[in-house]
Amino acid sequence: MSVKILATLLMTVWVTTASAYGWEDGDPLTLSGDGDEAKVEYELSCDEKRVRDPSMTDEEYSDFLLEFQDSECAHVFKVGDIGFGGGRVFYITDGGRHGLETAPTDIKPREWGCYDQSLEGAKDLKIGSGSDNTEAIIDESCKSYFGGSVIFNDIVDYNGGGFRDWYVPSAYELYEIYEVQGSHKVVGDSTQFSYPQYFWSSSEINSRYIYAQNLDTGSKVYAERGLTLSTLPIRNF
Repeated sequence: MSVKILATLLMTVWVTTASAYGWEDGDPLTLSGDGDEAKVEYELSCDEKRVRDPSMTDEEYSDFLLEFQDSECAHVFKVGDIGFGGGRVFYITDGGRHGLETAPTDIKPREWGCYDQSLEGAKDLKIGSGSDNTEAIIDESCKSYFGGSVIFNDIVDYNGGGFRDWYVPSAYELYEIYEVQGSHKVVGDSTQFSYPQYFWSSSEINSRYIYAQNLDTGSKVYAERGLTLSTLPIRNF
C-alpha cells in the first residue's frame, strides 16, 4: 500500500471519529502573535469574577456585589443559606438574587440612646426600612442616658465578614428573623437595666420607647431607650 493511500485512509478514520464525538463543531485553536506562541483566551468563571479586587474599599465591594447580583453570574440564595457576610439569609427577593442576612455575631448589650428625643426618621416598621432608620439615628449622634456608648456608635464600627454596611433591623425585620431562624440564644443573665436576650430594633414608638424582641422566646416588648439590650445587625445584598 502506498504512503499516499495510507495517509488518506488515516485521515478518513480521524474525520469519521472526530465527527462522531462532535469535534467538527468546535472552534479551531490557532497560533497568533510572534513566532510559535499560541494565544488562548481564558474566560473567567462566575466565582472568579465575584472575587474582591484588593484595591476595593468595603463600601466599593458592597456596591460591586449589589450590581453583580443583577448579572447572569448572580448567586441565587435560599432562606437559611450563608450570606456574603457570613451570616444567615432570612429574607429573599428577586428569586434569591437579593435579600437580607443577619450578621455572624451579635453586638453586646448597649443603650439605644436619644432618651426623651423623638426621631421622625426612625419610625418605620416595615421590612426594608431598617437601613433608613439607622441612618437617620446615626445623623442625630444620640447620647447615652447613663453615659457611655450606644448601639449606633457600635454599628458604625461593626465589621462582619469583611463588610461595614450593617445596620439595626426595623421592628418587622427583627420579627422576620425570629420567624425564619427560630430561637437565637444569648449567653448572659438579665440584671436591673440589662436584658441580653432582648434585641433592639431601629423603630421607635415614641420619645421614650423602642420596639424590641426576645429572639430566644419570640416575646415582643416596648423597651425604654436607657436599658441595655443586644443587637443583631443585618445587611442587604
